[in-house]
Amino acid sequence: MDEHELAERAYALPGRFADRLDPADLATVREYAEVGEWGEEIDLLLASLSATRQPVTASERGEFMALLKAMGMPTEPAEQLGADST
Repeated sequence: MDEHELAERAYALPGRFADRLDPADLATVREYAEVGEWGEEIDLLLASLSATRQPVTASERGEFMALLKAMGMPTEPAEQLGADST
């Protein structure tokens, strides 16, 4: 994944979880995305989803893992997210 694709995918990520995040967390996640702080964005998304035990699909978890790998970050936080059967 090149940097342009990483930026596009990370920027789009908050929209996928808008209905599952606290409005304040969503606003902060979007701010991180807007300024290119992808690591901070993903860390907060993962923490928020995990803390509130929100459902995460296998596809969504895979997207987190792909972005984390592309940034050279550990994938364990994404691997630990609960997933539904889709």
